[in-house]
Amino acid sequence: MPFTIPRPKHGRSKHRWRGIALGLMALLLVLIGSGAAIANVSNYELAQAQPFNRVETYPVQPLPTAPTLRPNGQWMGRLILPSVADYAADPGDWAWFEVWHGDPALVGQRVKLTWQPTAIAQAYVETVTTDIAFSAQAEQFLARGNVVPERLNGRQQVGPLQSLAGARPRDDVIVRLVDAELTVQAGQPVVHTRLEPVQITGREYGLVKIIGPDTTVSAPRPTVCPGPAPCPPEFFQVQFYDRAAQDFTGPIGTVRIPQQPAVNGDRFFSNLRDLEHSPAGRAGWYIYGSRDAEGMFTVQALKPRALLQLVPDQVVIGRTPGLKYIDRQNWRHTPQRQGTLQRVLVSPNGGSPEAARAQWQEGDYALVIHLFGGIGGENSEFIPLGTVTGHFAYGLARVVREPIADELQFEIQYQQIYAHSSPAVLSGTHDWGSYTGDMQRGWLGIRPISDVVVKLDSLTTPLQLGETRISLFEELLIQTQVIAARYRTGDGTGVAGVTPATSCVQDSNQALFIAMQQVRRRIEEHPEVVRWVIDNIKSPEAQRALQFVALANDLEQLLVPYGVIRADWQNNAESLAGVVPRGAFTSNNGLFAGVLSWQTMMPRWAHDAVARVFLRHGAELWFLRTNMVGGNDPRIEPVPPTTLMGGIPLVGRAVQRFADAFSTPFRLTTPLLVLLALGLYGAIAIPYGLKTGFLTRQLALVPPLPLALSALRVFVIPALLEEIGFRVMVLPHPSEGVAGGRWLLWAIVSLVLFLLYHLLLGKTTYTAAWPTLSDRRFLTLAGWLGLTLTAVYWLTGSLWPIVLIHWAVVMIWIYTLGGQERLPRKNRLIAIANQVGTRPSLRRRQKPTSP
Repeated sequence: MPFTIPRPKHGRSKHRWRGIALGLMALLLVLIGSGAAIANVSNYELAQAQPFNRVETYPVQPLPTAPTLRPNGQWMGRLILPSVADYAADPGDWAWFEVWHGDPALVGQRVKLTWQPTAIAQAYVETVTTDIAFSAQAEQFLARGNVVPERLNGRQQVGPLQSLAGARPRDDVIVRLVDAELTVQAGQPVVHTRLEPVQITGREYGLVKIIGPDTTVSAPRPTVCPGPAPCPPEFFQVQFYDRAAQDFTGPIGTVRIPQQPAVNGDRFFSNLRDLEHSPAGRAGWYIYGSRDAEGMFTVQALKPRALLQLVPDQVVIGRTPGLKYIDRQNWRHTPQRQGTLQRVLVSPNGGSPEAARAQWQEGDYALVIHLFGGIGGENSEFIPLGTVTGHFAYGLARVVREPIADELQFEIQYQQIYAHSSPAVLSGTHDWGSYTGDMQRGWLGIRPISDVVVKLDSLTTPLQLGETRISLFEELLIQTQVIAARYRTGDGTGVAGVTPATSCVQDSNQALFIAMQQVRRRIEEHPEVVRWVIDNIKSPEAQRALQFVALANDLEQLLVPYGVIRADWQNNAESLAGVVPRGAFTSNNGLFAGVLSWQTMMPRWAHDAVARVFLRHGAELWFLRTNMVGGNDPRIEPVPPTTLMGGIPLVGRAVQRFADAFSTPFRLTTPLLVLLALGLYGAIAIPYGLKTGFLTRQLALVPPLPLALSALRVFVIPALLEEIGFRVMVLPHPSEGVAGGRWLLWAIVSLVLFLLYHLLLGKTTYTAAWPTLSDRRFLTLAGWLGLTLTAVYWLTGSLWPIVLIHWAVVMIWIYTLGGQERLPRKNRLIAIANQVGTRPSLRRRQKPTSP
């Protein structure tokens, strides 16, 4: 097997028409379902009207403030946007950093934060730095209640640190630094970071059990909250976790958990009703927050401990059950599960649940595939045609020993590529507490969430091939950061919105595509890599390399259906590689650009499809699911994200099956399988038909044009429509993971419907053909054809082989085996032949039908 990743062709393709109709409908629903806010005031401003959501409410003080708490990072603080004059005096990409934790001597001081002088950091800054001048669309977004980087408008050479610091109207972006170094330049302290700062919520955190409201605190209750009056109190008694006792036997204290205000749509990002009784808190809550001027710890983010423990509620063993879990069970009964969480481990390689769990060890890295769903219930959001689009992202997970509980947990960071929006969720790197658990703008309490944690050695462990090191995983994290930085500035326009071709899911997967292109170029630039693999083919590293190539091929097939690369994706990949000028990005917002990557157009499609690819390649998958966790809001309920029209019973499943079969392409072995199936069917059907007299050897001589028109019509009706109706929409697609016995039952149903359809056709719209359609010999041949097509579909999962076989059988029957003589209605195409003066040799010319 050659160590290469086949490069798909760039430009036009004869296959481009495939997917257009389905893609255009999906594009329309994506646009309808994910529009920007339409309000005069943003959700961000509504939240900031409350003092407990403002940074200045919490004075800076040394951390931790109590033995039961821990700082939220070794270096942590607030980004402050320098003035234009600051940058004129000190050019480059940097921001002020108000130190909340790090060097004790610097706590409370404002210091310069910039990049470490590495080649990777310098290339990153050079790539995404841009001038910003607001477009008309940015002004419209702002007027409609969305948060755009107003303070950066008109600035030149805005780099990624500056775009992060100036992303909101106030200096309230809180970050944790990774691999930070403190130096002194010109007598002033300067902090250098190797990686993009991680957005966080809260200065310190602790692990507690929420006992209930603290009735000893005399404070007014909130006046506005979800549910009936009165609102729950904001002050709660909590008991801290004791590491030595491994239980909640620590001190009892009081914390404030503020009721967040209602935002646009009269919804609440979080609430307090029955919080102490939440089933998600059975193992306790991590509380992230800060102390106000009176010393009261105010909770700003919540994280259920149980969710991230490496303790599965269920273990699914085997690839087929795993595919079934992805397709049907991950989001099953979502509304009924409101307030709960689930942890399911899927292991494709067999073995026991204990063996599957034991494969996850401290220090392991994994990919995260993130997806959230919709809001239903009495106060539902708009759900067009049963389609809940949701939101998609990639991220990074690591198995760590959490210091308070002294146990293994997942530590999750998201690489969010997020359009400018009303809550002011920023593109960039977020930890779990910032993106999901934040009570002001996090999605934990208001949307159902699925985080798939993917562990696959050939993905997450770098390949060391001789002197060359290759890592698709690391490259993906780099490229998601590049696109996130571009989103923050809108590539200089000041706004990143949702369009047919640009969205969270499209551009997250553009990052994956570019990462794969970067890996490919690295291999092409080092031909000794291929030689090393060939020379060491039996080594474990070479075997991992071959596994990586197989994975990359399948991912590329998913991202680039039928081998046609979007022009903007190709240009951006070449820009990052230096083939075209660095930073010369393009973004195609047109409909047809989105169609070319239609399989990653909708978040649910991409979430499930990418998870299936990894599962088929042997990945271990954890599914971490929450369903509006926290307080109880009786006016809303969680709704799963869907594929196209997935919320409409039966219709959604049929559309999904059509999309799966439609997008499954020919493999290298598919033409051979088609020929084999035709040969086997012919070997049985032709002798039987000739022996019983149903088939006769007669060659119909038809001019080329009528023959071509007839072939086209037969391809559409009956071949294409009958295969969609009786195979594709009835039979479970192989990706659904339906067990063999149950699949066989569906195959029987499909075959019976196929035969009954022909009888019904003869009794209704095609009565003149009743003698043929009701002939037992015809039904026998049709039954054999149905069995053949069913077997081919089971083997391929693709619409196109079965349509081709069906079409070939009908054409051969009509024009070589007497099919026209058995169909008593005149064929309009042969009438056309008569008009041009050429008559076929048959005495009667009838409309073709088929098995």
